[in-house]
Amino acid sequence: MGKISPHSHLFHATNIKETNAIAAQILQKLGQRGVISLEGPLGAGKTHFVKGVAIAMGVTDEVTSPTFTLLQSYGSCEKRLHHGDFYRLQSEAEALELGLDDYFAEGLTIIEWGNKFPNILPQETIRIVITPLEHGERAIEFFLPKK
Repeated sequence: MGKISPHSHLFHATNIKETNAIAAQILQKLGQRGVISLEGPLGAGKTHFVKGVAIAMGVTDEVTSPTFTLLQSYGSCEKRLHHGDFYRLQSEAEALELGLDDYFAEGLTIIEWGNKFPNILPQETIRIVITPLEHGERAIEFFLPKK
């Protein structure tokens, strides 16, 4: 498993357990507030990554893919996780109809396929890109917002 270093934001996971550990490590570094754009192709492991974040936050609710529900919330006021998905949306207007600003104001919001409509995400959004590699392995890279 890759480790965070002052110069690198790239991790390598060979299984779900390592993906969960990386999610916990990133969450610890970034905190439990803010917005994350979670990017990668179909089957990259985006929802598995969110499950790892939920575990690290102590959220006990079952995390499922929001592809058809578009937005789901988990946890309590102290540890609130919002999980959205832009994959099926066709326009920024559809995404805005979800009332995202209300979700962005509390807890941690993770939007799968956030790169589809980056202009509606807050300027301080963190990008995490998951790239499938050979043999079920994943590269997980995060990018802090430009200041």
